[in-house]
Amino acid sequence: MPKLSRVRRGVSALVCLLSVAAPCALAQHPINSAPLVAQVQQCHALLTSAPRTSLQMARALLASPSLPTSIEIGALACLGVALRSQGQLDQAADLPARLQAAAARPDANPEDRLRAQSMAAHLLLWRGDHAQALELTNLFLEEAVRQRDVQGQIGALMQIAMIRGDAMGDPQGALTYLQKATALNQHMRRPPNPGDLILYYNYGFALLQMHRHEEASTAFTRAEAIGTRLGGQELFLHRIVSHRAEIQRLAGQLPEAEAKFRSVLDWQAVQDPQGHIVTLQRLARLTLDRAGAEAALPLAEQAQAAAERGRFTDEVRAGLDLLGDIHTLRGERALALRYAREARDIDRARSKGDTLNQLARLQATAERSIDPAEVNAMQDLGRVRVLRNSALVALLVVVAVATVIVLRMRRQRRRLTLLSSTDMVTGLVNRREAERLLAADRARSGTEQRSVVMLVELDAFKALNERHGEAAGDAVLRAVGRCLRQHCDSHDRIARWSGATFLVARHDTAAPAAQALASHLRAAIERLVVDTGPGQHLTLTASIGMAPLPLFAGAPDALDDSLRAADRALQSARRSGHNAWAMLWGEDAGRDVDLYSLLHDPARAMTCGWLSLAGSRPMAWLPPRPEPVRSPVDQDVQTGT
Repeated sequence: MPKLSRVRRGVSALVCLLSVAAPCALAQHPINSAPLVAQVQQCHALLTSAPRTSLQMARALLASPSLPTSIEIGALACLGVALRSQGQLDQAADLPARLQAAAARPDANPEDRLRAQSMAAHLLLWRGDHAQALELTNLFLEEAVRQRDVQGQIGALMQIAMIRGDAMGDPQGALTYLQKATALNQHMRRPPNPGDLILYYNYGFALLQMHRHEEASTAFTRAEAIGTRLGGQELFLHRIVSHRAEIQRLAGQLPEAEAKFRSVLDWQAVQDPQGHIVTLQRLARLTLDRAGAEAALPLAEQAQAAAERGRFTDEVRAGLDLLGDIHTLRGERALALRYAREARDIDRARSKGDTLNQLARLQATAERSIDPAEVNAMQDLGRVRVLRNSALVALLVVVAVATVIVLRMRRQRRRLTLLSSTDMVTGLVNRREAERLLAADRARSGTEQRSVVMLVELDAFKALNERHGEAAGDAVLRAVGRCLRQHCDSHDRIARWSGATFLVARHDTAAPAAQALASHLRAAIERLVVDTGPGQHLTLTASIGMAPLPLFAGAPDALDDSLRAADRALQSARRSGHNAWAMLWGEDAGRDVDLYSLLHDPARAMTCGWLSLAGSRPMAWLPPRPEPVRSPVDQDVQTGT
């Protein structure tokens, strides 16, 4: 059975409800409004476990006369999200105007205005007013920056990510904004809240769209841990189960994926119509792979009918691709082209407006990917049987077999090359490949520009390995590798150097910039929390030693000299209590001094003007202690004579 299964990047699953899904603060209210505050908070809390109940509560609240502005904004936000989740967005047409009118009242505080503008932007986006939604998002982002409201900035970044990911079909652009939101979130010292769950959920889904499955699984694990701890987050937890099943489907683990898909369908059918549609579409893809087009068609049609009934535009668009693939395999080209045209019409409608003209979607599935050889395979089978003994068929078979062999050999050669240059635990390049890349980079940049090489060593890693096991140690190494990739620039070189030591190299870097980078990386590793098992969370520290390459400006490159200098700086960071960085930087006056004299006593070398030394705290740069000379009596005692 030919497989046309793909992950469509436009499937709507980026959930950007940070500013409206979490219970609002509702500060500065009279005492007699406390019951209303509790009702609004409960309404929002039930959005992820019982959205139908939230819908009823929001309508009951808004039926009350003379609501305080903050209460009304909270109730309108809850109503909008609940209507969207139940596929009743047509009943929310007046909500953006009502929210903005409430935000303009004199008694609305800055937090009220931020929440109202955020929810209005969501509703505008959901109904297709992309340009207006983006304009409103920019307004409340500017307000959040002006007010130094980190939570508001995170909400705005997530809103922009949803516009880039869902409305524009640009998951890489969405991932960029989600990474910025995650970086902001890491600076907030507080217990996890529903906003953190949504942030890591969105981050994982963006990675899933880009086929970065291992990283997506890590983000989903973080979101699951937060959701389990908070409780009442069934909507997200069931969606994560569906996403994990999709990863298994793409990896070829079809029985396991099908079991997970079916385990969430019943709950989603009642409480999460949108998630139910996405799971049905994925189950149809799986059925297409396992049982063929005939078995997959009823599931696809059921999902499409639900998507159209609930007016879930992204799911309707994804369903058209799915139906086009199924009818292509059934040989029904006319139907496949009809679905392709409908998909193209949706793409054209979305691309209208100044904000989307340059980011229009790709052409519809059937027209961009129909393979005539697959569609007509059954029709040509008889002719192939007639000609199979002819010389032409024999030649084609020989050419096909030869092509397969050549392609397989190329794939094996590429895989062997990758294995020989990659550290299998972290996925980073290994030491040999890093040395080759550094040499090539320096050859291109010339000797006038200096680079910095850093040796980043995890503190007490051996003790961690012995206490928690090698599996936990590998998890720590992978997490640190991802942390370094996230906090370094794209052109930096990062490698697993040896054991618990990593190498980071940045080109064209002066000493102050190198010190800033070392401080940033040390703090990022210190903030890192590694999940190594149920209820097991490890925190880390690292010591960093660095030196320039070349060691002296204008001198020929000598990577070994720079690495020995960086290692000497690392020794000083260790001797100064770990969780620190130290730098050894060659000055012009020391160019003709031998390396041993420089590194044996760096403090003396600095006094002579040969080196500059720096550290995150006062460093011990003393020479290594010599071994004590034993007297003959001590030697006799030691040897037992």
